[in-house]
Amino acid sequence: MTVMGRLRAPPPVVHRHGRDSPFTPLEGRKMKASFLKNRVTRTWMMGLCLMAAPAAQATSVSVLDPRLPTVKPTSPELDPETPVQRLVVKFHEGTRVRVRGGGLQVVSTERNPAERGRMARRGLSEQKLRQDLMAALRVLADVPRMGPPGRLFRQDELTLAERKRLAEERSGKEQADLDLYFEVPLKPGTLAADVNELVMRLNALDSVEIAYAEAATEPAWFGLEVSGQATNTSPGYEGLQGYLDAAPGGIDARYAWTMPGGTGTGVRIVDVEGAWNGTHEDLPRFFYTGGVQFNDLGWRNHGTAVMGVLAGQANGYGVTGVSYGAQVGHEGVAGQSIASAITRAALVAGKGGVVLLQLQARGPRGTRDCTCNTSQCDEVPLEYWRANFDAIAQATAAGVHVVEAAGNGSVDLDSPVYRGAFDRSVRDSGAILVAAGTAGTHAPMCWTNHGSRVDLHAWGEKVVTLGYGDLSSAGEDRWYTGTFSGTSSAAPIVVGAVANLQGIAHATGKGPLEPRALRELLRATGTPQASDAKQIGSMPNLREAIPELLAK
Repeated sequence: MTVMGRLRAPPPVVHRHGRDSPFTPLEGRKMKASFLKNRVTRTWMMGLCLMAAPAAQATSVSVLDPRLPTVKPTSPELDPETPVQRLVVKFHEGTRVRVRGGGLQVVSTERNPAERGRMARRGLSEQKLRQDLMAALRVLADVPRMGPPGRLFRQDELTLAERKRLAEERSGKEQADLDLYFEVPLKPGTLAADVNELVMRLNALDSVEIAYAEAATEPAWFGLEVSGQATNTSPGYEGLQGYLDAAPGGIDARYAWTMPGGTGTGVRIVDVEGAWNGTHEDLPRFFYTGGVQFNDLGWRNHGTAVMGVLAGQANGYGVTGVSYGAQVGHEGVAGQSIASAITRAALVAGKGGVVLLQLQARGPRGTRDCTCNTSQCDEVPLEYWRANFDAIAQATAAGVHVVEAAGNGSVDLDSPVYRGAFDRSVRDSGAILVAAGTAGTHAPMCWTNHGSRVDLHAWGEKVVTLGYGDLSSAGEDRWYTGTFSGTSSAAPIVVGAVANLQGIAHATGKGPLEPRALRELLRATGTPQASDAKQIGSMPNLREAIPELLAK
């Protein structure tokens, strides 16, 4: 992603929480003990060995690690002037609230013994649940809405249930029932001030796990304009792609290309954002085109630039993508929630595939030092909001690698304003969070988000790729740029490292890698960041990571 300053096209959506911590440390401490090592150890090596462990082994797990509880906010989370697009409401696990007959109903006849047990442990009676549902519907009737409440996740119920079951079997961790999330689309121009009090009334209901208003998302880029000089032929720009070079300047993608599978062969990558130019001369045919795109040049340039970093073709002209041998597709976010888009993308990518999240959204006010990118102050990663977190956690539990832009909001993600959302000892989605560093020198860009939850960084400036036309322009299908930037440029570079390692694993018979194990491998073998108080993690170094991968 890049930094977002000027792009204000019809945006997708993201969610928010309040100022009291919605998380407890139970699950996070277990994750931290198992996965957060600072060096290459037997722990992650074992994870790489178990990458292809059959699901049958996981099915023997009779007791799941409990899902992270949510503590509701006690005050509104969003500034009153924040534009919002929908309300999100989730009922507690076990309640079996579903859309039936065009409305929300309690379907108690479908409740299984485990769900009845959850209801009992929470002290929720059938009568209380039905009373709360009626109360919630009365509140939602007062919302400035465009339509009735509906399912937040667009996949059918059977698909979501099966994905939940498989993720639990594979991970041993309880996953959210995503069918308990509902959305209410809001009228254009609705502000947080119009719904904050209604959200608090929803959160006062015992049967509601969490309710919040979603604000708009944006691509995490940094101010590119469309301009350029027309050319008759497209020259080759691979020599300008320093991020492909050997460490310490780049990730040494060129070394990975010499290995079987090292171009990402056999790996599916799905980019989640707003739009793409599928007819660009230097892109392969997309294996998947899901969702709906925005009809906007800014969004389209952004997505095309991302795809160029990933999969620009090795054809002698234009650029060469980090993972030019991978299959690439995209999931458009227009007309659906981000959480739904994540789940759809993960289903298509499959075990061992990669989902790239190239969006950010405004969270609580977490910075007092935002001077170099004021239009994106306080923009944070998507997983801050609970529905997105649950979707990502389920994807990684199912063996899908998720790479997420850390955002360009100039914030310290360890700030208490986020109530532990980015504290690994509290919770961990399993995603790789990517910050932005200077080209080749690994210092944090002044606007990049940072903190202990950030796993890796890559170039956040001067990235040569497709789109925009400042490098060469002869019609949109032949546009190239030399200034793609932000966590939007950094994240796809890291995705390329993930895909190339996964491709090598496939080619050498190791099968799909465990997402957390691969994350730790990249962290442990990367090029360290420059000395700085802002923690952005190391940058992938494939020449160091590949031997460690092959050693097991």
